[in-house]
Amino acid sequence: MTFDYPVILFAFLIFIPILIVDIFRHKKKQKISRELETKKNLSEFFFKLFLAFGIIAAAGPRWGTGYAPSEYRRGIDVVFAVDISRSMDIKDAAGDDDVSRLERGIAIAHETILTVTNARFAAAIGRGSGYLAVPLTYDNEALYVFLESVSGSSITGRSTNLESLINAAASAFQRTSPARKIIVLISDGESHSGVMRNALFHCAKEDIIINSVAVGSDEGRQIRERFDDPESQIVISRRDMAVMQSAAERTGGIIIEGSREDAASILSSHLLSYSKETDNEMKDLTEAKKEQKQRSALFVILALIFFAASKFVTRSYSNIKFRLPFLILLFVIIIFTSCSDGKFKLLEANYLVSRGRHNEAIAMFQEALNYEDAAAYAEYGLGLTFYSLDEGENALKRYANSQELIKTFSNNEHRELRYRNHYNSGIIFFEEGDFEAAADAFKEALRTDPKRIEAKRNLELSLISITIESNRQTAANERQDQREILFDYLRQEEQEKWKSREWTPEEAYTGLDY
Repeated sequence: MTFDYPVILFAFLIFIPILIVDIFRHKKKQKISRELETKKNLSEFFFKLFLAFGIIAAAGPRWGTGYAPSEYRRGIDVVFAVDISRSMDIKDAAGDDDVSRLERGIAIAHETILTVTNARFAAAIGRGSGYLAVPLTYDNEALYVFLESVSGSSITGRSTNLESLINAAASAFQRTSPARKIIVLISDGESHSGVMRNALFHCAKEDIIINSVAVGSDEGRQIRERFDDPESQIVISRRDMAVMQSAAERTGGIIIEGSREDAASILSSHLLSYSKETDNEMKDLTEAKKEQKQRSALFVILALIFFAASKFVTRSYSNIKFRLPFLILLFVIIIFTSCSDGKFKLLEANYLVSRGRHNEAIAMFQEALNYEDAAAYAEYGLGLTFYSLDEGENALKRYANSQELIKTFSNNEHRELRYRNHYNSGIIFFEEGDFEAAADAFKEALRTDPKRIEAKRNLELSLISITIESNRQTAANERQDQREILFDYLRQEEQEKWKSREWTPEEAYTGLDY
């Protein structure tokens, strides 16, 4: 047995003064009946057990093996925040005078998009102000093409405002999404307006990580202060590593030297490290690595039982000799039923879901599948958990599995579970736009429980949506037929016009042919 917090075990020292008091008290004779003395001794004994098991529970005991809670996330959301100020057009990237800072940053972004899979990407660009140009999408090709077209002339404005750029990138994220939120800031760090620390504070508060890709050189290159004024002063534009490093450190990210040949590889590896689990691992969490299992819950139950026993024995019974075996039998029954029943695991899993600890809840539901009386409800719990993680397809499979497990029971058994399986499936189908499947699911839910008003309303909405979709498709087909009829008419008219016109010979012309 091991303990998460072994220092708490020093609390057992409290028993030293308790034992000393007991010794002195027993030496002193007390004039009480034997029955009352027995009750008192039993009450004290059970209370001491209550204290002992409470201390052990607080120390976090572990033994045996159980499923280690694997790190699950739906994925990672990555926003490339690209600085397109005029200093980014300076060609001092990677020690090559033919490659600009912007071109080097875009190349790193391109390679990262091709390497990192199972991620949503977005893009924000900024000069004087920042703009979210491409929202989060799984269409990596669209983002690839957009970044390829980015240049310093994409937007107007002067100076560089990294605060506005970071805020624009942060606006792409949804607060309810369980995915890791990451901004890849591609810039030389030169900022002439805005207060960047305000944006960094906002990102840190929202758990948004900024990984900085610093492009350019520390030596810098000469550049005119004002591009529209040939007489303006010549200044040196250098990369500001301090700014880029500050952005990464304050949000828990890393800074990458853009001139390194393996910069894209470093960034890709770091992004992939945020996603601990692949799609194959997601399909079967029962293969998760095992470790010593936390047993605090068991000792909490034991502590509560002995506390109740310390109060129970003080009550008056005619047969004191019967009471102790009865308590021991009751204790054994409660312990064995609470440790082996899958319903206890369901309660623990539901608690983990309510606390937002979805990865641990999934593992606990998987354990509950091993119990026949809890398997159907465990499948339903997995469906709810996957739905909360925007995994609609996996949720539908779990609801179907749950329904399959209770097929052999009569219609009066597990009625609420049957209803929930159909109703929640209908919700997912409706959100995906499959209105016919949604209507069928809501009908099955109403067959299970005809009194549910919410199922009736959603069925009506599904049927209305089917009608609207059908009318829309019919109207689109009619418009297509009308266009074809009109086209045939115009083509016929043109043919008749050219047929009725006599052919005239070309005039003799000896000028330039253009």
